[in-house]
Amino acid sequence: MQRVLEVTSVELSLVKTKPPQIHIVTHGTVPTSGWKQPRLSPWFYIRPPDDGIQDFDFVADAPTGIVLPVITPIVGEATIPRDPADYWGPGKALRGVRIHARSSTREATFGDAEELAQAISLFRGDDDPIPWLIFTATSSECDLTGKLLRVYHTGDMLTRDYRTDRGNVELDPNTQRVVRVWCG
Repeated sequence: MQRVLEVTSVELSLVKTKPPQIHIVTHGTVPTSGWKQPRLSPWFYIRPPDDGIQDFDFVADAPTGIVLPVITPIVGEATIPRDPADYWGPGKALRGVRIHARSSTREATFGDAEELAQAISLFRGDDDPIPWLIFTATSSECDLTGKLLRVYHTGDMLTRDYRTDRGNVELDPNTQRVVRVWCG
């Protein structure tokens, strides 16, 4: 899995379901033919970012074998089952998304904030927790600030080395919810 060469456009929209969902479509380019499984990989945060924008890496699986050396278009898409009005926590709205590629970065924000709030209020339902963690460390034993993060699923094989500069986030493989956070 590698970042694609370039992000050319990002479209951000609200899926009017109960609860509302966020839909992202990203167009970009790759340097050769044969790239597969384009996807948006979310960044994990220790604290919600001040600008209220969720970052993603636009990645795909690089080709193996013989390829054509030609710039090729690629499209990545993601639907986030999370109410944008409470994305970072109660009353903390998502302002937009930022997509990162190797040679460029693009942002997309929701249109008029009042229009977004009105649309969300029509479709708000019971919130499901975000599929990835926005975590604020409170334990003095394991302060994740400035640490490398290893994010893995329960049951994944892990190295047994102890690293003081590493934080670990264990996710449930079925629900993608956080099971445990630990350092070392």
